[in-house]
Amino acid sequence: MWILNKKKQISSLGIDIGSKGIKIVELRKEKDRIVLQNYGGLKICDVKKESFHYFDKRTLLPSLNNVSSAIKAILEEAKIETKEAVFSLPDFATFFTSFTLPPMTKNELPDAVNFEAKKHIPIPFNEVVLDWELIGDTVNEKEGENKILIMAISKTLISEYKKIADNCGLTLLSLEAEVMGLKRAVVSKEEGNVCLIETGSQSTTISIITNGYLTMSVSFDVAGKDCTYSIAEALNIDLAQAERIKTNLGLKNNDKKVIDAINPILSIILEKAKNVISDFEVKNSKVTKIIISGGLSNMSGLLDYFKENFQDLEIRSSNAFENIFYPAELKEILPEIESTFSIALGEALKKFEE
Repeated sequence: MWILNKKKQISSLGIDIGSKGIKIVELRKEKDRIVLQNYGGLKICDVKKESFHYFDKRTLLPSLNNVSSAIKAILEEAKIETKEAVFSLPDFATFFTSFTLPPMTKNELPDAVNFEAKKHIPIPFNEVVLDWELIGDTVNEKEGENKILIMAISKTLISEYKKIADNCGLTLLSLEAEVMGLKRAVVSKEEGNVCLIETGSQSTTISIITNGYLTMSVSFDVAGKDCTYSIAEALNIDLAQAERIKTNLGLKNNDKKVIDAINPILSIILEKAKNVISDFEVKNSKVTKIIISGGLSNMSGLLDYFKENFQDLEIRSSNAFENIFYPAELKEILPEIESTFSIALGEALKKFEE
């Protein structure tokens, strides 16, 4: 937890509720710059309760009491005063896909999207709220196709998030998939076709972002936890020790057992990334860059691993705080903050979008 001094300014709050923790970022706008005002987080290991969980394993809905209690604790401890918040939704709680529509006017587009969306959403239409955006800057009225990204969210899920916000004394401004907040925080609209690989504790999401627009995304349950478990089993040590070895030494470890434990996990992520890029390039132009994000991005040697396997692409780590002003004393720990708070930061940035 970090507590920063605050002034009365236009502020924004982003809240990322994950399966293993909650992260909150508070920003303020000062003329032409955005300043980190505050941040705070809570992990399950911090709570020290075996029964504590953020999502119900049966319904996949957020645990109302646990999530509300955790958010209120963070807001109180960090003395966060902003009341309007944007929440992220975990990948397993959202459905989104894309499709193309023929040339049409701006007024015709909404009805056409709703009609076409029914063919793509595997959930009864009366049980979801539909959101969509045009992939690109303008509507094609005479020639070419209109590329549409749609996102469907369960009405029940929205109701639960509204209850959580109410319990915490917050106003829910918006809900969106994690990847939408992440891309806002780490991918510039001028970067062309970018493959964004976000590997957290529980899952990995590989997305293609074109000029700032999400064009495709794939999530799967292979992630940082699998590396930790594999190291613990190979060395017969506890998970806390394995986690430290994974982060601090990782692929630069001299112990062959550690390398042999990690490599099969990374190979799965690598092959998934190659497949996503290949599928995109079949119908589109080439991907030129890969951005690595998420908790696993801190693992020593991971960036070099991707550079070795994608020698024709530019590879870099995400830098969500690149254009954010923050206190100088945070500089040393910024990489750790960046890897875990990028999604919450992206949600907080949503309020400042033009």
